Amino acid sequence: MKQRRAECAGLAVVFGYSKLRGFHPNVSDCSRLGHFHAARHTFPLTGSPARLLRDVARDGLIEVAKLFRESLYGDEIFQGFTAEETIFEGRTPYQNVQIFETRRWGKVLVLDGIVQTTDKDEFIYHEMLTHVPMFACANPRTAMIVGGGDGGILREVLKHDIERVDMVEIDRTVVDICIAQMPAHNDAGGIYRDPRANLVIEDAFEFVKREKRRYDVIMVDSTDPVGAGEVLFSRTFYELCKNSLNPGGVLALQDGVIFLQPHEARGSMAGLRELGLKARCYLIAVPTYYGGNMTLGLASDDVAALTRDVDSLRRRYEASGVQTKHYTPELHAASFVLPKWMEEITGGLA
Repeated sequence: MKQRRAECAGLAVVFGYSKLRGFHPNVSDCSRLGHFHAARHTFPLTGSPARLLRDVARDGLIEVAKLFRESLYGDEIFQGFTAEETIFEGRTPYQNVQIFETRRWGKVLVLDGIVQTTDKDEFIYHEMLTHVPMFACANPRTAMIVGGGDGGILREVLKHDIERVDMVEIDRTVVDICIAQMPAHNDAGGIYRDPRANLVIEDAFEFVKREKRRYDVIMVDSTDPVGAGEVLFSRTFYELCKNSLNPGGVLALQDGVIFLQPHEARGSMAGLRELGLKARCYLIAVPTYYGGNMTLGLASDDVAALTRDVDSLRRRYEASGVQTKHYTPELHAASFVLPKWMEEITGGLA
């Protein structure tokens, strides 16, 4: 119907966006559209393209949609997507929370303007941050997840024959909204009913500082080092995690996109080694984490945990019965092979 109405008006519908992010907040939607090169060549030369677009939008000739632009790197470089619908948008005591519906990625969780996880590619990050440390550890019986409010890491940990896993998340709203709107991440909340799972709503820094329990595996599924997540990248927090590990235990953490955030991997590797742990980085590639390969960090007092060969990993993987979509023993071993420039940033295995 809108296409026919446009044709009757002598116009061509070339796109359907009337609310566009990524411009100064004082710039109107119509003015934003006027910036598009297409606007200059699709509409008559007389009059203002912005005014003409406003009139077309008013008459219902174009659809209403929203362009989201990520704020991680400010105005320098950014990624974005078209949001078909804003499912949730609100401010918690800790952060801004948004969930968008998109055609390409399904639902997208955004915290403080930064993409955290999507329906379509979440399995890559969650499997690699979980199964690499779980299969690296000689005999994991207990685990702790720092953050992970969407539930993806807990879902993967519970695939293992584990006795107890504590998930410490600061923001209850993130947990609840992801149960309601991103159920594939958390089996529609079913993971929290597993008797082995213990959900703790608390600042993870304070929890680890207070808690005397020790773990075989700790996975730090944190946001980027801004706001409430900044302390989770500190040497003090790494030391608390080290003291919470059993002998031979393994710590895994996210270290950012190394090409754009080299300081994260460099800083975490240096901090962990200063504490006497063996540490190295491994690579994953998640489409919605802009900038290329992401580095994850692995640390332990047992160097063997960081150098498992493919044959031993395959035996453990097959015996476990764990089903994965992305992780394989071969990928586990290969992900530790870094290009020379990345080795120089991370320091290799040390």
